[in-house]
Amino acid sequence: MSESAVENLEKQLKQLLGESVPNQAVYNINAAIDLAGILENKGFTFQLKDMCPKSMTETNWRATFSKQDAIFSAENPQSSVAVCMAAVDALRSLSTK
Repeated sequence: MSESAVENLEKQLKQLLGESVPNQAVYNINAAIDLAGILENKGFTFQLKDMCPKSMTETNWRATFSKQDAIFSAENPQSSVAVCMAAVDALRSLSTK
């Protein structure tokens, strides 16, 4: 993911959550997990899965937020980016209701 795409993801999170976005959530998995906690407080369930568990050289993470029948999922080699991408989709669903 390009640097501008990551910056755009950060911008989208700020627009959706304001100042409650954990600092460096797109870059740091601990902050991304804090972001997942914010969504869990909004009624979402969260799952993070390693899609290449047996590989020593490749990584691909799938982050999934779900609420009722809606599922918001994203994959990325960086776990924190996958969490943030899925979070943006899930938060957008709240803003359209």
